[in-house]
Amino acid sequence: MPTLVHRSIRHCLAMIAPFRPSILSGREGQRQLYDWFRALYQGMLENPEDYLVFSGPYEAYLAKNKQRLDAMRNEKNHFSDARESTLRNTFQQAIQFYALFLYEAGCAALQEECTPFQLSLLPDSYRQILRKMEKLHGPQHHPARYEKLKSLGVQIEERDNRVHIRLADHPQAMEGLSVLCQAAESKYKKMNYLRLDFSNAGGIPSTRDALDSLPPEYRHAIHFMQEKAAALNLITKEKIRPMRGITSDFEWKIEYACKGKNIWGFYGDDQSLKICLYFNSPDKISRTADMLEKECPHLLSWYQDQFALRECKCRYNRAVHLCNIKKRICGLSNRMEILNPGEQDLENAGQILSLLHSPGFSNNF
Repeated sequence: MPTLVHRSIRHCLAMIAPFRPSILSGREGQRQLYDWFRALYQGMLENPEDYLVFSGPYEAYLAKNKQRLDAMRNEKNHFSDARESTLRNTFQQAIQFYALFLYEAGCAALQEECTPFQLSLLPDSYRQILRKMEKLHGPQHHPARYEKLKSLGVQIEERDNRVHIRLADHPQAMEGLSVLCQAAESKYKKMNYLRLDFSNAGGIPSTRDALDSLPPEYRHAIHFMQEKAAALNLITKEKIRPMRGITSDFEWKIEYACKGKNIWGFYGDDQSLKICLYFNSPDKISRTADMLEKECPHLLSWYQDQFALRECKCRYNRAVHLCNIKKRICGLSNRMEILNPGEQDLENAGQILSLLHSPGFSNNF
């Protein structure tokens, strides 16, 4: 029976970029690393426990505490359960253990001594990697995970005051690893590595890269909003938040700003899409409701439903008046959130965007 662990592994596969090699290095080495990682996740999906990824503790905790956890979520507060978070992080980190080990090795390798066939590291650097890996959850399983790496073809040999790492069945894969791990430092470097995004090594991903990993209906929704913004002559700059991982805890977060202020954006992965319209102040949210009541009353009820209720006691909680309804929302984001939008939702969102950026309305803010 599929578990949340299976869902998270499938998420990794969905988040991997289409194979587009960097022109700065040989294609074959990149292809070999790409194929090795896809086979890794595919094998893990078929038998997670063989890769020391265990779903039992997390699933058991959810089953035992389902009623309490559901109640906490339904209270519309900032949801937090330390034990649930620890158990979830344990299996998420187990999934990414193999990729993280090779990433650390690739970053620590002596670039001038590496070849397409092996990495070369100083022994002290290698021992630092091992100590860093010990900080991940589930260290009691790490020896077996290193054995699993060995069975997957990873060869580690210390000689001549160097630690050499190779992939036996993919002899040129270390060249592909170097492309990603020896790229220029940036906040997107690790994200590009985990996604095997060779074409963006050393660079910044774009909306196109996000669309590649989303289902057709989500791509359609994003294209619709892009076209609507273009039709309104809104010149936007995209802002992509880097991801620290590609398991199911992570998703694309892209915002589009005009004149320094966010106007719309989306959060998405292979399972869900959330289109956001930004108002940048609680007052503008309330004023928009008043405007809709006068000029587009058929949109008012839909508009009122698109703001997530927040009843937490944090200092950013704000009240908005949506005509006859008062809601408390997050005053940090000041946005409406349209989850998994259908065609009518998109049409409504397009009308709201047009209203927000019409000269008569926007000039008042």
